[in-house]
Amino acid sequence: MQNGKILVVGATGRVGGAAVEQLLEVGFEVRALVRRPEKGARLRSLGAELAVGDATAPDTLESAVQGCSGIFSALGAGPGRGGSEMVEYRGNTNLLSAARSAGVGRFVYSSVLMADHPLAQKVGAFREKARFEWELLAAEDVSSTILRPAIFMETLDMMLGGPVAFIPGRQRRPISLIAARDIARAAVRAFQEDVLGRHEIAGPEVVTFDDAFERLGRGRGKKIWMLHVPLISLSVPGRFSSYTRELANMMAFFDAVGFATDPSVLRETFGVPALTIEEWAREDR
Repeated sequence: MQNGKILVVGATGRVGGAAVEQLLEVGFEVRALVRRPEKGARLRSLGAELAVGDATAPDTLESAVQGCSGIFSALGAGPGRGGSEMVEYRGNTNLLSAARSAGVGRFVYSSVLMADHPLAQKVGAFREKARFEWELLAAEDVSSTILRPAIFMETLDMMLGGPVAFIPGRQRRPISLIAARDIARAAVRAFQEDVLGRHEIAGPEVVTFDDAFERLGRGRGKKIWMLHVPLISLSVPGRFSSYTRELANMMAFFDAVGFATDPSVLRETFGVPALTIEEWAREDR
């Protein structure tokens, strides 16, 4: 697919927003699904058409998908934000249903690495992403690409409190990270080159959390101190907070098995020269 109109869902997020920019740059028309027009002001200024709607409200999707040749879904609830089933599964299922009804034959979906691992099933967002993957793969009238990205590099900033990185668990096992914009680049290449199937994608480094923060510090030109917090310390607040409970389950998953994958896929399958942590840190200052 070299042209046509792509509906981007999750367009106001990091991955979706980067995908809108990159799709426009390579010559696609873009329609961005937004809940409120004011949320899409920046996207409109880039040249995207706006469609006001909500993936969890099926009656708003019919007009949004009309005239599109493909859909990129970067829709996500995020760990602990609540509504994982409604957003991650129902929202994407609604999109797929609308696409099939309108004859949209191409669907690219941003899922998550190791979504179907047994320990990942305790994390609502992971579990529901895996559930939707099977729905998408079973849709024989839609050509699909499932991207399974590693940990977003942007997550590192969320773990910082000033110069200190708060890391739940020992986290000695290897992990992979990826910049949100590199996930978007892979999605664009999937449309351009008709790359089909399910692919685990990550940046070029396999590290530990401590290694990642050391590299982040070098890229930012400052020292970051690592503080490992026992996972059990999250158990009491987890009884009252869905965010803390899912964070604890996710970090327990990483602590037990790691979260790493082959870094060559992004380069060899999608032709994306991914950013290292230091390169991303310097660009994101």
